[in-house]
Amino acid sequence: MKTTNFLPWRRLRQQRCWRFWGLLFVGALLISFTIAAHQRANYAAYARVLQTHLTGDTLIQHELEMRHAQWRELNEKFQQRQQTLVLQAKTQAWQPALMALASVMPEKAWLTQLRYQQSSLSLTGYAATLSALTKLAESLKHLPGFTPGKAGELQQDAQGQWMFSFKLQNQE
Repeated sequence: MKTTNFLPWRRLRQQRCWRFWGLLFVGALLISFTIAAHQRANYAAYARVLQTHLTGDTLIQHELEMRHAQWRELNEKFQQRQQTLVLQAKTQAWQPALMALASVMPEKAWLTQLRYQQSSLSLTGYAATLSALTKLAESLKHLPGFTPGKAGELQQDAQGQWMFSFKLQNQE
């Protein structure tokens, strides 16, 4: 019987096996490290992008809040201006009535108080003579936009002037 020494062949085979599995293990380890490094780089880039977006969103939110505050302020100014225009229009609407009232006032009569409340115009004043007071009472009947209401007190003071008060109802 002849003996064969398979030891060098086994050793070569074992070295090849160790080399194969060692290279496979090292390759897998390198691939894992590469994937991990790539993931970490991607995560860092993604974190930078998110931070950039967050900063941008914060700036946009701040700008939006500032614009909203400016818009509210402008809106309030606009509302105030609208209210002022409405009040001016109401005041200007009284101009023809007041001009008509001034045109029918006799020379010897004057107003001390003019009040508008709940569609009623109250006139209080003095007349130097009874004829001026009568003329005023007659002309108030024909005042455009108003109908004569209840006549108020009529008194003569110590100087001989007649104190009067009239109420006129608005026709609107």
